[in-house]
Amino acid sequence: MNSQAITFDDVLLVPAYNHHESRRVVDISIVDRLSKLSLALPVISSNMDTITESKMANFMHSKGGIGALHRFMTVEENIKEFQQCKGQVFVSIGCTDSELVRAEALRDAGAEFFCVDVAHAHAKYVGKTLKNLRQLLGSRCIMAGNVATYAGADYLASCGADIIKAGIGGGSVCSTRIKTGFGIPMLTCIQDCARSDRSIVADGGIRTSGDIVKALAFGADFVMIGGMLAGTEPTPGTVITQKDGQQVKRYRGMASREAQEEFLGQMHEWKTAEGVAVEVPYRTNQEAIIADIIGGLRSGLTYAGADSISELQRKLNYVIVTQAGRLESLPHKLMDI
Repeated sequence: MNSQAITFDDVLLVPAYNHHESRRVVDISIVDRLSKLSLALPVISSNMDTITESKMANFMHSKGGIGALHRFMTVEENIKEFQQCKGQVFVSIGCTDSELVRAEALRDAGAEFFCVDVAHAHAKYVGKTLKNLRQLLGSRCIMAGNVATYAGADYLASCGADIIKAGIGGGSVCSTRIKTGFGIPMLTCIQDCARSDRSIVADGGIRTSGDIVKALAFGADFVMIGGMLAGTEPTPGTVITQKDGQQVKRYRGMASREAQEEFLGQMHEWKTAEGVAVEVPYRTNQEAIIADIIGGLRSGLTYAGADSISELQRKLNYVIVTQAGRLESLPHKLMDI
């Protein structure tokens, strides 16, 4: 792998001739490479316990995307949440033997889309889980991750994954890179993983609609978002009113000490927290967030002169920007000089 790696703020995509009369005519839908997942909007809400339960999944479905239910609940609660979802939704499965019971129960309840999600999925035990799940689930769709390299993506594909989740350490409440020193900046990660013969989900580091356009241009077919939706009305959790009157919700990484202690009873002495827990402002602007994503993606396609996401990927052309270039990209008022 190259010694230099890039992420969203390091690049700008180069505008090209646009033959469209309107951004309304471009196609932002996507079908994965194995034709198992088709979305009008290539966005998946993250399977974190402070992001996606049935309410968020139903909101995402109404916008053409899809939700990924978290698994940090009993099997019975998981089935109930799944049954409250409208349309398709991912259900999450861990890598212990007991999680196969969860998978079987959700399969029997009608689930068709499964997500195997661990911090470092280029691992023997993940491969074993995937092989067992493939036998259990037949041709149902299995998404697996996270990995950061072509080798990792190819390994998961060889073990039975249909869709690969790419990204290590880039999430807004993830501290893996700080704690371990490992990870790959997201655009290089996406581009490397996309060399596999599976569709890629870019998971981590996405803050704006422009980041989504960049992720897709560099080879992702879908993106997963958590921080962009954190604190919104459809997310799980109680709204807390602070002493100053501000309303907030809890948002945390699933590898945070708080989450580990709640769901596992303790943070084992041989582990360290690779995530944080924070309070974020409570928001009711989830409609505006998705509208901004849709609008930014449609505009992005026209700036590339592309009819579709696949054409956007074929036309990838970018420049590396300096710090001055990054600052210039931000809104700024006119100043006397």
